[in-house]
Amino acid sequence: MTIEEFYSAPRGTYGNALLNWSNHAASDVVSYAVSYRNAAHGLIAGYERRDVGDIDYGACPVIFLFRHAIELYLKGMVYRLARLSVDDQELRQVLPRLWREHSLMKLLGMAQPVLAAMRDRLPLALRAIDEDELQFLSDLDRVDPGSYSFRYPVASTGGSALQGLFMTNIFVFAQMADRTLDSLNAICRHLIIEVHALEPQMRLNLGTMDSRQRG
Repeated sequence: MTIEEFYSAPRGTYGNALLNWSNHAASDVVSYAVSYRNAAHGLIAGYERRDVGDIDYGACPVIFLFRHAIELYLKGMVYRLARLSVDDQELRQVLPRLWREHSLMKLLGMAQPVLAAMRDRLPLALRAIDEDELQFLSDLDRVDPGSYSFRYPVASTGGSALQGLFMTNIFVFAQMADRTLDSLNAICRHLIIEVHALEPQMRLNLGTMDSRQRG
């Protein structure tokens, strides 16, 4: 396969990164989520050493990276649940909406019905997202529903992307974001491991549910 060389160094040089090598882009969503989370941790570590600079504007990339990691985990979770619950034709109709969606609560809403349907097949610890974590997702979605508020100071309307004065502590935020990401990561990893075992039963169960609804 031909490799596009985009500002790369000679082969074998540390710092070179090879992207899009897995040949299954949708399955890379969780890997991207892990990378954005790690990038946020790198910035947090710099602020803990107090050697990065202005923390006011510096909070924006920290919050964005954590938020984007959460969004990607949710999309990865919905994608895997969709593979379990719909046929290939329906999957092709569902996925464009999934990739376009940025609201954390809407993404969670896509996942909840199937999570509820497969509740008995999930480990006890993964059957429900903690109430504090749900509140965190709701709060973050309220201030940044479109993944916009911490990337641009100006909204598409020309006004401020954030409403009024806004104070946060990046370490407090990071702690809650990490807690939520740990939960989402556990669910996604479980779905990756169990997807083949769950698929036949989930299709049967959801097909039965559809038949009852039609009746």
